[in-house]
Amino acid sequence: IVGHMGCAFSRIENCHIHHINTRQELSGAEIGGIKLHAAIDTVISGNHIHHCTRGLWLDWQAQGTRVTGNAFHHNEPPAGVRLRGGLSLGEDLFLEVSHGPTLVDRNLFLSAVSCRLSAQGFAFCHNLIAGSFTFVGRGVRNTADDRADAVRYTPYHVPHSTDIAGFMTILGGDGRFLNNLFVQQPAKPHLAGLARAMGEDPETFFRCGTFPWEYCPSEAAYVSSFSRQAALSAWQTGIYYRPLPMRYGGNVYLNGAVKDSKDTGAQEIPDRVSAQVIGDDGRWVLRTDLYRVLPETACPLIRTENLGLAFEPEQPFDSPDGSRLALDTDYFGRTISNPIPGPFLNGGPGAWILKERALPS
Repeated sequence: IVGHMGCAFSRIENCHIHHINTRQELSGAEIGGIKLHAAIDTVISGNHIHHCTRGLWLDWQAQGTRVTGNAFHHNEPPAGVRLRGGLSLGEDLFLEVSHGPTLVDRNLFLSAVSCRLSAQGFAFCHNLIAGSFTFVGRGVRNTADDRADAVRYTPYHVPHSTDIAGFMTILGGDGRFLNNLFVQQPAKPHLAGLARAMGEDPETFFRCGTFPWEYCPSEAAYVSSFSRQAALSAWQTGIYYRPLPMRYGGNVYLNGAVKDSKDTGAQEIPDRVSAQVIGDDGRWVLRTDLYRVLPETACPLIRTENLGLAFEPEQPFDSPDGSRLALDTDYFGRTISNPIPGPFLNGGPGAWILKERALPS
C-alpha cells in the first residue's frame, strides 16, 4: 500500500509492509508505507510496518479512525542517505491536520521518531513509545508567516458519515495520553546529522515523552479562563483560538523520557532499560528488560466513556458502528481484566514476536 488514497469505512489488517522508499528515490508528500486521506471510521490493525520512509500517514479528516495492535520499527532513513526534503526524515505515524477522534492503542512505536503530530482530537492509550513526538503544534499553517488567511481550514464530518459538518483550523491540544510506556532510546549519530540539516536540534528532536505539549493548558486551567469578563473581551484576547487542553493518566517514563508537567500522576523510573527490535530465526522480535523495573501498577480499564469527545466534531471515541468500546485486550488479543501500562498483558520472559503470524524478515 504505497502512495495515497481516500479510505473511509475500511479495514487494513494483518499486512506486512516494509522497505518502502527507504533510500529516498522519491521525495515530498504522499509517500509512506500506508498513506490515507479521509480515513473515516477506518481501522488499521495488526500490521507489521518497518523500514519505510514513514510507516503510516493519516492526512486530513482522520475521524473515527483507530490504529491498534500494530508493530512499527526502523521507519527512518538508513545511514548514507541524503534527504530530499523536510518531510523525509521519517516516523512511525504521521497524524496531520485532523480533528479526530483518532484512537491509537496497543501499538509498538519503536523507531527514532514515533509520531509527527500536527493534529488534535487524539487518544494514545497503552502504547510502547520509544521515539519522539515531532512537529507538535507545527505544520498547521500554509505559510510560515502569521497571516490570518494562512491557517489550514480542515473539514470535519457528521459522525460516522462522509457528510461535511464544517471547516475549522487546528488549534492544537485536545489530546489524551493514558497508560503508555515511554522509553528513551540512545541517539543514532547519522539521524542526528540529518536533523541538523533540517534545522532541528537533535537533543530535542529525538527526545521521547510528552513534553512538547507544555504549551497546552490543563482542563482546569482552560475552563477557568472563560470568565464572564474574558468572554466579553474575546474579540480582543482571541480566547477562542487558544490551544485546547490535554489529559494524562497512568503513564510511565523510563530512561530519561520527559513528561509534560501537567502529567502529575506519572511515574518516572531512573533505572536504565533497553527495548530493541532484532531479527531472530526469520522473525522480528522485541527484546526488552523494562518489566524488570516496571512497578506492578494496575490501571483503570479505558472505555469510550472515559475519553470524552473530540472537540471540533463533538464525537466520542467509539466504534465505527457507533457502539461503545473498551480496551480490554492486549497487543496479542488476550483478554485483560486488570490492565497495566503498555501494550502487553504482563511482562512475560522479556521477548515478544512482533506478529503472532510471523513473516520472514
